[in-house]
Parts: sequence; C-alpha cells; structure tokens
Amino acid sequence: MTYFPKPQQCLIQINKLVNIKDEYKISPAIGRVLPRFGWFVLRVGGFLTYEMMLNRSKLSEKFAECRTPKEAIILLQSNPLVEAILREKAVRMYISWIGHPDLGIDVSNGKWDKSLFEMPVDGHVGKIFSRTGLVPVVVHEGKRNSGRRWNVIVASDMRILIQEVTNRYSGDSIMVDHGAFQIGINCCPDNLVGIACDFCTRTSLCQIKSKIGCKGYCMLRDFCKRNLVWRAY
Repeated sequence: MTYFPKPQQCLIQINKLVNIKDEYKISPAIGRVLPRFGWFVLRVGGFLTYEMMLNRSKLSEKFAECRTPKEAIILLQSNPLVEAILREKAVRMYISWIGHPDLGIDVSNGKWDKSLFEMPVDGHVGKIFSRTGLVPVVVHEGKRNSGRRWNVIVASDMRILIQEVTNRYSGDSIMVDHGAFQIGINCCPDNLVGIACDFCTRTSLCQIKSKIGCKGYCMLRDFCKRNLVWRAY
C-alpha cells in the first residue's frame, strides 16, 4: 500500500520480493479472470519501477548491451519485480517486440539475428500445432493429473517441442509464432464454432487475403486432424 505515496521506500525494499515471488507468481487461472486493462497497468507499472531502479540508466540501453535475445530475457528475469509479474511467454514476446528487426523497433541496433529469438508459444499457437499433428506429443491437463479436461492443452509445456519443429523449417520462429497465432484466433476457434476449415465467412472483409494467397479456407486444412477439439489458454 506504500507504493504510490512512498515509491522510493518500496524500491529500497525490493529485494524482499525474491523470497515471495514464487508464491505470488501470476497463474493462468488469474490470467483468465483479470481484465486485459488490468494486465496492461500491472506490467507497465512493473517496467516503470524497473526504470526507476536503474537510476540514470535506461532499460533500452541495458537491452542494447545484450549480445543476444536470450541475454535480454535473462536480464528481465533477474529482476525480482519484473520476473514476478511476467510469465516466460510474456518475457519472450516482449523481447521479440522490441528486438526483432522486422517489427519496427530494434534495441540491439542490428546485433540480434532473427534466428536467435525463441517462440513465445501461447494457447492458440499450441492449439494449431496440436490439431495439425505437427508435434509428436500433445500435453494437456489430463496428463498432469489435474482433471479430466483432456482437450485443454498446456501450451507452455509444449514450447520446446514446438520450437524444435519450427527450427526444422524456418529461421524466424517469431514470424511462425505470429502466423500460427493469427490462424488460431481468427480461423480456428477453440470451440470449433465458425471454424474456417473449408470456408471462411470473413473472406469479403479480410484485408490481407491477397498478401498471403488465401483461397477462402484455412491453409492448414489438408494437414489438420479436425477431430481433435483442443482448446487454448
């Protein structure tokens, strides 16, 4: 409660977060409840606090000193405050936003090659790789003995598998992740209602169909195991 009236006092005691960060780690369950605006405020607040802790340095300057995206990830996760509010997926996503040379901002000034970035992998990406059978193993809640929800995938536990598959075909896993996400959220809904396997109802409104060579149905149709109803989270 003293963060807003006495921010400097909180920063002096920031090391205390090291002992409690695991207990207060934001879980996927909270992520499904907490409004997106709340996520935005929480994370922006965390980064602003991190900036304050750096005194005269800037976070962008710290990133520029990193030789690879992996080093930048380690830099973020080494801070107890940021590490406590950002899950691994969010960290990888953030680093790709500010460092991938094709996404408008390049804090590394050209040092980070596209092939060095790691896929963030969220639920929609995991869903696409599961339904198409691109991964040899689908990790779902049932296999973790946490319930009978066999069709709810645990995308974070599949990240390494998905990364391995992607590396065989592409040197730019961030763009593969982005493409799989767009298919997962726009063409391949979780509950299969309005799924665009054979016909997409949004064809007349789509602004990028000519750029991606869309034929009016899902480009993964011929590879997808449509009997699998994997949900994303």
